[in-house]
Amino acid sequence: MIRKAGTLSAILAGFLLLLSWWSPHIDPRKFWPAAFMGLFFPYLYIVCLLIAALGLLLKRHRAWLMVLILIICINLFRKTFINFSIPSSQGNLKILTHNIGSSLTGNKKPLWTFYTDLGPDILCFQEWHPNSPLFRIKDSLENRYYHTNSSRSNFWPVFSKYPILRQGELLSKAPGNGCTWADIQLQQNNKRDTIRIYNVHLVSNKISDQTEQLMQTRDLPDKSTWNKIKRVMQKYRKSLHLRVNQAIELKKHMNQSPYRVVLAGDFNDIPASYVYRVLHSNLDDAFIKKGNGLASTYAGKLPFLHIDNILTSKQIMISNLDIKRVNYSDHYPVLANILVK
Repeated sequence: MIRKAGTLSAILAGFLLLLSWWSPHIDPRKFWPAAFMGLFFPYLYIVCLLIAALGLLLKRHRAWLMVLILIICINLFRKTFINFSIPSSQGNLKILTHNIGSSLTGNKKPLWTFYTDLGPDILCFQEWHPNSPLFRIKDSLENRYYHTNSSRSNFWPVFSKYPILRQGELLSKAPGNGCTWADIQLQQNNKRDTIRIYNVHLVSNKISDQTEQLMQTRDLPDKSTWNKIKRVMQKYRKSLHLRVNQAIELKKHMNQSPYRVVLAGDFNDIPASYVYRVLHSNLDDAFIKKGNGLASTYAGKLPFLHIDNILTSKQIMISNLDIKRVNYSDHYPVLANILVK
């Protein structure tokens, strides 16, 4: 009886893992629960990994089926949870992205020297507003870098050591979310080249606090708890639809770029999502190419969320990617070193 229950549990776990693995191929505007399943992908993978290890230890032949499923899903697991690669020293351009908008309890004040010591050539910030922890060094940044800030500060500025030839914004229906693009003229070894930088902040779910409260509740059968769950799901569904539309419009704009592109910022979705699949199409993921260690970029209580990314045109070589584990906001800064030939 126990063995039969264990077998059924393993079959169910394997099925759910395959479903969450396939969810990025399902348009959530047509069937949004598939996207919700994708959020559980890294957790399901770990569960299935433990089941496979236990099955092999007990010499169960069916455990090899679970191993096969894990192999099928391993590339997405690398994007979502952990990766290992060999960095290169060939890069000639450093790009940093950081959502600096919200402070958590115990966060430190961001140090200007932290950013200057990293020496980024291009900085992309999200949730850049007067209440942002880093906003106090706005003048220092603007004095040292070209920038896309105008008379009114936007929420997703691009700062560059190189001249900005053109710039624009792609606005979202959700306040505070959108994208800034900038054509940056590089000058290296007496040669000029131009690349287009996209600094994006896709629509946020804004359900982190409610989700954390539900994770701590012990009154699951209570009617009020289920009402909270229903409200969270409705909020998630609405944000998801906006985020998908925003990603599609952004992808159309990138496809029309006359220059090679770098897309950096906060996607508010993990790689096991339709949104990521849309944006990643025909681009390279810096974390997959040269990232090492855990992929998580969200510093809040929900673990293993890789939602901050740097993607590049395939003609751009990625040399290194590093997620800096500093407690300045509810996101970690991501630094990529790329080679623009």
